[in-house]
Amino acid sequence: MEDSGYVLAGYDTLAKLLHRFTTGLKAKDRWNSQFTTEQLQTFFNKVCVGFLHSFGQNFPNKKKYHKYKYIMFESMRFCRDTEFFKGSKLFLDSGGYQISIGRLSHRESKILFDMYYEWLQEFPQMYDRAFILDVPPGPGCRIFNDFSDVYKWNYDSYITAKNLPVEIKNKMVYVHHFRTPKLWEIYTKLMRENEMFKEFNYHATGGIVANLGSDLNIPCFIYVIPLIPLLNECKRYGRNFLNFHILGGAGYRDVLFYELVKKIVYDFHKIKLNVTYDSSGAFKQVMFARYMWVRDGDNHLKKMDIRSCNLQNRFYGDTRVIDTYQHMLDELADENNFKKIKLDEVYINENGTMHEDVKIYSIMYALHRYYTVKKEMEIFADEAYPLYKSNQHEEFYHRCVEVTRLLNQGKLTSKQEAKAHSFGPSLDMLINLDEDYCKFLVNKFLAKDEFVQLFDNKKIMTI
Repeated sequence: MEDSGYVLAGYDTLAKLLHRFTTGLKAKDRWNSQFTTEQLQTFFNKVCVGFLHSFGQNFPNKKKYHKYKYIMFESMRFCRDTEFFKGSKLFLDSGGYQISIGRLSHRESKILFDMYYEWLQEFPQMYDRAFILDVPPGPGCRIFNDFSDVYKWNYDSYITAKNLPVEIKNKMVYVHHFRTPKLWEIYTKLMRENEMFKEFNYHATGGIVANLGSDLNIPCFIYVIPLIPLLNECKRYGRNFLNFHILGGAGYRDVLFYELVKKIVYDFHKIKLNVTYDSSGAFKQVMFARYMWVRDGDNHLKKMDIRSCNLQNRFYGDTRVIDTYQHMLDELADENNFKKIKLDEVYINENGTMHEDVKIYSIMYALHRYYTVKKEMEIFADEAYPLYKSNQHEEFYHRCVEVTRLLNQGKLTSKQEAKAHSFGPSLDMLINLDEDYCKFLVNKFLAKDEFVQLFDNKKIMTI
């Protein structure tokens, strides 16, 4: 089994933080050769599949674009030259998201389209995987007048990717969307009528984090819906593997389900499913939200508030937050042969700026937590899957509830309980691979998220 399925978004940010720390460019007194470059490489290769950088994230509002390709090249080269990530896969996102949410005009979107595919061919040594420039409609999107425009834009992009030189195409990640009835129709047509699936070795789905409120009512895990047509394409073309990346969808409960999905897909279809998922959560929880996921004395995974005002408070029993924090980072250091750091101070000032060594170790701890959760979920899947397969449905459900509670701070909310009920039906769907049922679910539960302004008559179809 692979060590991790996690891809960290924000590759360039982490590279700059590590470079600044290890070269003493900021807070030189905090750098004490706590780790070597080789140790970092080993660590990242263990806890992450790779790192993600967005080609289009800085594209909006540029006055001139003629230097943008070279700015991107220099940014990626800097990250590679640090050698911190040697051996890790480097993923490149297109920037289609910036188009879909209206940050780019029609003119800017066309420039990004051309420049992205040119850059991929000019600098193939800078990345290991690159996502197709997919553009589903989103809030504020400025480039579509109707759904025929949605199809045409995506058709042009996907055909461009299909026709890339083979050494470039072999790195491309095909993105299959599904989140509304019309998107299901458009992206299914795009894939099937143009025989797209067989042209690519890597596939993905998007829209997982969009309109999450809709997901509560769906009687399955939502990423099963796009996975089923991709598995059917695997069988159609006699392929015994599927590399499936989920853009977003990196919650701990999701990781739990992925381990079960891999088992059932191989068991019933003899297809090796390699699941990866991306998130910037390791950054956000440390640098913005100021919390860490920590096991308490009852083995529940809990959020520990690490704001300065809470460090002296109790976390569990008589143990203070600061003591738990120190213990966590000590364990990280011991397991990875890093030098330990002393949390005599966490923050530089009252503004809440973290000391550089604390920041770096905290981010690495967050990454390591994803790794440990995945290994724990592998064990759970080994124990729970036989219950499902032998039709011990009640026992299987209770095991899912038990683990879901452990991952959710010892709580079982109505949302968590609903999703625990979804484990069995979701696995059932992956046995049958019934696309008509998937389409039924999209029409019934996701039609309210449709982009009705793109209908010719401005009215949504009656489902």
